[in-house]
Amino acid sequence: MTAATLPGARLFHEGQFEGRRVRLPVFLGRRPDEQPDEGLRAFYTKLLRTIGAATFHDGEWQLCERMGWPDNSSYRNLVAWTWTKDDERYLIVVNLSDSTVQARVHLPWDDVPTETWRLTDQISGVSYDRAASDIHSSGLYVELAPWHFHLMQCHRLSRANA
Repeated sequence: MTAATLPGARLFHEGQFEGRRVRLPVFLGRRPDEQPDEGLRAFYTKLLRTIGAATFHDGEWQLCERMGWPDNSSYRNLVAWTWTKDDERYLIVVNLSDSTVQARVHLPWDDVPTETWRLTDQISGVSYDRAASDIHSSGLYVELAPWHFHLMQCHRLSRANA
């Protein structure tokens, strides 16, 4: 997820989109028999459809500030960034550790008005509605299991329903 949504070249290995896990050296002309992983294939189908959006190529990338609590420094294991192009916005949050993390992620959008926002995870399909005050002033609360992530498309509800 991280390498696919950061600025720069996006490199994938041969067979990855078909759900293959064996990574072959480029000079080999044949591969071992391997059953494609249908779950992995479905994941890459959704990922490629999402990162194919113009926002991930022509948009503005920004790193998000994240904060924790005095008695919980797990936020240090979380990274977050956004892609923005016009009204199209994406938030990517990744837990880089083997333990659950909690954090407040501050989005770098100064034009967040007072309306409610819908954040839809492009991989799982789960949606969350959040007030602009939660997103802007105190930061968006995020809790992620070990090695999990969110790839969220963010819409103002008033514009998403228009």
